[in-house]
Amino acid sequence: MKQSMIRSFLSITLILVCVCLTASTAYAGNLLGDLFKVYQTYEQANMMLWLTGDAKAEKRFGEEVKWFINLTNKKYKNPEANRWVHSVFDRLKPQFRERGFDYNITLLEGKEVNAFAIPGGSVFIFKGILDFVSSDDELAAVLAHELTHSEKRHSLKQLRMSTSFEILLQAAVKNKRDRETWGQVVGALTGLQFTREHEEEADAIGQRKMFAAGFDPSAQVMLWEKFVQKFGKGEQGLLKYLGTHPPSIERVAAARKRLAEFKVPEKKSFALSYNILSDTQENLIQNGSFETDINKKGYPDTWAMIEGKSGTTTDMPYSGKTALFLDAEQPMRPVRVCSELISVDPKVPLVLRGKVRSYDGTQKASVGAEVYDSKKRLRGFVWPVMSAGKVGTSWTEFTGSFKGGTESGKSLPPDTAFIRILLQNGPLSKGNVYFDDLTLQHEGAKGADNILAEGDFEHSGENGFPAGVTGTPGLVTRDLTRCKTGYASAHIAGNAGGAETILEFAKLPPERFKDGQAYQISWHYCGSAEIKARLVIEMRNEAGNALTRRLVDHEFTAKPNLWEASSTKFEFKPTDQEKHVLKSICVRFTGAIPAGASIWVDGVILR
Repeated sequence: MKQSMIRSFLSITLILVCVCLTASTAYAGNLLGDLFKVYQTYEQANMMLWLTGDAKAEKRFGEEVKWFINLTNKKYKNPEANRWVHSVFDRLKPQFRERGFDYNITLLEGKEVNAFAIPGGSVFIFKGILDFVSSDDELAAVLAHELTHSEKRHSLKQLRMSTSFEILLQAAVKNKRDRETWGQVVGALTGLQFTREHEEEADAIGQRKMFAAGFDPSAQVMLWEKFVQKFGKGEQGLLKYLGTHPPSIERVAAARKRLAEFKVPEKKSFALSYNILSDTQENLIQNGSFETDINKKGYPDTWAMIEGKSGTTTDMPYSGKTALFLDAEQPMRPVRVCSELISVDPKVPLVLRGKVRSYDGTQKASVGAEVYDSKKRLRGFVWPVMSAGKVGTSWTEFTGSFKGGTESGKSLPPDTAFIRILLQNGPLSKGNVYFDDLTLQHEGAKGADNILAEGDFEHSGENGFPAGVTGTPGLVTRDLTRCKTGYASAHIAGNAGGAETILEFAKLPPERFKDGQAYQISWHYCGSAEIKARLVIEMRNEAGNALTRRLVDHEFTAKPNLWEASSTKFEFKPTDQEKHVLKSICVRFTGAIPAGASIWVDGVILR
């Protein structure tokens, strides 16, 4: 059906509707019923046009398929995981032609190591993929492969040759409520085994697109190697886990061969901006530390400047590399910045926490929210956190709750559906105010399950050490240039005298551990050369001396410029004699690191 014919059909339909409105009630009812049947026929024909290559029909059909997939699958709603997936996906999207539809991605529950694209530009991945990949670049290899399938319309080319699928599709579009038939359609799409030519094209183009988006193309080599190593070289083992895109030794070799055109060396270790294995606390604000600027806009992702002058600064951030500054150049003109829209229920209280400081102690700040209804219409402002309060020159914490009630200017109205966190410098305040480390959580939300509160080394401590640790003076520092999780790591340098360098966490009270309970500690590590080090967990008496028996004494070897992970378990079951003198538990990294060499440690979790 040509576009001109479709436009003519819609015009005639509109005229007939107008006639109905002026006709008798009975006649109008019959005519509207007939029109509805005609429209249903048109809609069915429109979706069927997908098989002829019509892009709008593909988009319409894709919307129906996406609706059914979302209806029959559970979305994985972890906000940090979704932020990570979308940040990688959004970097890749501009490299692909839209073809009249907007590429989008949905993260689904499930242990399946799989991903698939459906007609119309929608991509789906299971949480199992996130547990399998270990870097942004490997995830980009998966998503670029799927986006290539979508851009090149491989499913269309494969299925238009199938008479049985066309019959099945006709039955489905005639009855949208027939779950069984739609289930077969979706099953045919999601379980589609592409031809070798289509897979090779998706590999080649996907690798080039991910490189153009700034990702390392050698991650595709690593990804296919991991699939082959984990699931076996035989087709049967592979199809069990990744049936729609079975990797092979030949595909690994082809991906490796293509690296020559990019002129990049093959790597085995890549950057990870989100640690899937770590415990992450709930945060409804996507970029609460103002660290990411994926699209290089010169402004933190998801935040918007409403009025005045603001931006990020590397001058004394509370966590990570940057903090947000609001610069009121004139006392009577406040600076205002707001977050993305956040879905809320006024019956369920939310708690906002963050850090704030000022330039010289004379500045004022306000923290609140814009309030929107279900149609995203602005309905007002609330200031339950801070209202024109004076701010000191050192980082201090602010906290406040957003909840329903009747208190004007502080409570959320009953029709509130969304809020945008609002940060303001002033009014009647000139100079800079700084914000960092914002978290918005449901009241009573459980924090990250890590006994070592500062195991990510995100915050600065005293005497140059990362917060929460001590160690060999001058040789243990916080490194913002190299990290595996978050934005910082602990740098342990070599000792010129040949003595061991020690990084030690703050002493833990024995009451923090349950007698007879099993615990696990895991960490990431990297070296400037091949260097041996040890992780030690020991019990200490009141004088600070270690007891004879150690809970953990684990040796590991750091490789040059290669981030690796390790973990070990222990049972906390002190003897009666040990209980009598036990006063603290100590966790430390130690090693005789050569002068000029270094080890980096990151993401230390004890639970």
